[in-house]
Amino acid sequence: MLLIAHRGASGHAPENTLAAFGLALKMGAKAVEFDVHQTLDHELVVAHDDDLRRCGKDRRALKNIHWAGEAENIDVGAWFDPRFKGERLPRLQDVFDLVPPRVELHLELKSGSAVYPGIEERVVDFLHRRDALKRTLVSSFDHDALYSVRSLDEKVRIGYLLGLTRTAVAWRETKELAAESLNISLRQVTPRLVKAARDRGLKVYVYTVNTPLDRDRLAKLGVDGIFSNYPELDLWR
Repeated sequence: MLLIAHRGASGHAPENTLAAFGLALKMGAKAVEFDVHQTLDHELVVAHDDDLRRCGKDRRALKNIHWAGEAENIDVGAWFDPRFKGERLPRLQDVFDLVPPRVELHLELKSGSAVYPGIEERVVDFLHRRDALKRTLVSSFDHDALYSVRSLDEKVRIGYLLGLTRTAVAWRETKELAAESLNISLRQVTPRLVKAARDRGLKVYVYTVNTPLDRDRLAKLGVDGIFSNYPELDLWR
């Protein structure tokens, strides 16, 4: 069962920062998850929310600010701990520069073109430029964005975030998308759902799993991977 560092080692460092990703790598993470948005000047940036109010006092939507001279200067570390003061919002390219090719990447598109015009094409083009199609799984709750990604390239690996979608719809859409995985929350996990996904050739990834008890329960169910804020969870026996 693959353990995926959820927003990096976000239990120990500010989420979706180079500090969190670097720590996850030091802790031996074989896979890292992060979230992607787009600024007004079309820079692909890594953050969970569409604004940075949780990381400080900046309430501006990322889609409404420029990278150069604005987003690049925002402190996204001090809110977590004073030790991380000065940590900056990373770009997608910064994350790829940091994480070595041996580590699998789980890239979540927080929104598609309805919010960030052209983001799907920019992400797919980026993956091609970095020769990263094989090591990157692109997921989203925005299923229109996944359809857009699939229309751009049949080789992109797709993870289908279930969210509130009815399972009957999900089975149809995962088939149409040629999705690789069904990504579900810990609350949604049942033996029946896991079996139904596996019967359809889908891997099952579960978020967010932070205790040995949940880890062991999911391992017995045969899920393929878990997203955890604690990359060392594999060592907690």
